[in-house]
Amino acid sequence: MVQFAQSANKEFANLLTESIQEGLKNAIGESGMQAVFFHLGLSEHIGDPEAFHQAMYPLFRDGTIVLEKIIVKELFRKLNVSDYFLGDFGFQKYVSFAGENFKIRMNGSEQM
Repeated sequence: MVQFAQSANKEFANLLTESIQEGLKNAIGESGMQAVFFHLGLSEHIGDPEAFHQAMYPLFRDGTIVLEKIIVKELFRKLNVSDYFLGDFGFQKYVSFAGENFKIRMNGSEQM
């Protein structure tokens, strides 16, 4: 069971990483995405949505939320979750919701 949890966390982290890369690439282009990852060291913050937000905010200011919404939309698309409203937008809240949704689905498919 612990191994399943670690495997599910790793798979979700991979989906989140892909969603961040694709979301940024769609919004600011390939070279923009690469520059942001390099200059802000975003690869270090991918597993921590709050740290990710804090790293992005000085560069994009209020545009950070727009980029985070694009990333969440991409993540939900990958998880086949329709747009879901959780109240006021918070990147950490939506990523946590997606992670829980992913774990529930993985757990359900493991029992089949």
